[in-house]
Amino acid sequence: MAEFKKALNHEKIIFYYLSIFCKNKYLFFFFLTKLLLMKKFKNLLIVTALIDLLALIPLILVSFNPDMMEELVFSQMPGINEVGKEAITLIHIVFITIAISMLVALGVAMNIKVAESAKSAALILFIIHIGWVLPDWIFLLTGEIHPPIPVMILNLVAALSLGYAWKNGEL
Repeated sequence: MAEFKKALNHEKIIFYYLSIFCKNKYLFFFFLTKLLLMKKFKNLLIVTALIDLLALIPLILVSFNPDMMEELVFSQMPGINEVGKEAITLIHIVFITIAISMLVALGVAMNIKVAESAKSAALILFIIHIGWVLPDWIFLLTGEIHPPIPVMILNLVAALSLGYAWKNGEL
């Protein structure tokens, strides 16, 4: 129980830094060094799960609130018809399902007790997260529609923490 409280306190500190890292680049680098000092698989997976949950909340809000969907998504696509709107809504629901399955996979990976298995799980989750993050960065570079940059940075931090867990994680 003491380990859980310590990990939870550590996560609160990390999310405090996450909330203000866009305002100050020194705090951002401080946050990254704190993340790199963490080596326990469970802590790294908890950080990743919390970041994934934070990234999932706006997707859920937009998908189930038609006014938000109209303002934030459809307003970027002038001339979209009803069939296109239904397809975009369906795609958002598919993304929600994928994100929830990633959270479940992270939860299962937290309970792994063998170091080699934990590293394999971190590698597989890292690959899945890179597949989730990479299109947003490609769209940003090509000038197409992409999520807000702070959300993209959060998702990238989650993916990189899994890569770090794969290479340097300890039980």
